[in-house]
Amino acid sequence: MAEIEHYVDPVNKSHVRFKEVAGVTLRFLRKEVQSAGKNDILETTIGDAVSTGMVANETLGYFLARICQFLTKIGIDPERLRFRQHMDKEMAHYACDCWDAEILVSPGWVECVGCADRAAFDLTQHSKATGRLLVAQKPVDPPRFIRKTEPEWNRKELGLTFKKSSQAIMKAVTVLPIEELEKIRIATDNECV
Repeated sequence: MAEIEHYVDPVNKSHVRFKEVAGVTLRFLRKEVQSAGKNDILETTIGDAVSTGMVANETLGYFLARICQFLTKIGIDPERLRFRQHMDKEMAHYACDCWDAEILVSPGWVECVGCADRAAFDLTQHSKATGRLLVAQKPVDPPRFIRKTEPEWNRKELGLTFKKSSQAIMKAVTVLPIEELEKIRIATDNECV
């Protein structure tokens, strides 16, 4: 199994190439069917699955269709391939929708690919762990300019000056209201002149 993390705008999860795969038919085992103790497969296009809300969004739908195309291209019998939706109790707390591509083999159905909408969970966790803001920007028309005040740290100097207290100082400054940060910025700008 390989992994890919494809980041998407959390407020616009459309995909520029979704129309290319909208007509691809997949075999779905929905969570509602599983909850009812059944295993009835629904065959429908990914376009219909997304438009009805069964699959959460175009980006997730695009990747499900491409996974299906790949697996059938390498020889998986489409009749032995299904996409099983995670039920609420098995879905990760940070995922809004998740589907496993499963192949029917002699012992039964086996997951071979998992595809989840994890929102920004991974980036958020990386940011927390590294202390670095991991964001992407895209141009908007017309451009919007937002002034934002955030503390920047010279960690080496802070550590040398305040030693063990440096982490507490950083935490205290980070939670200050914007107005207080602005006052500090203005005061330090004036000191540097």
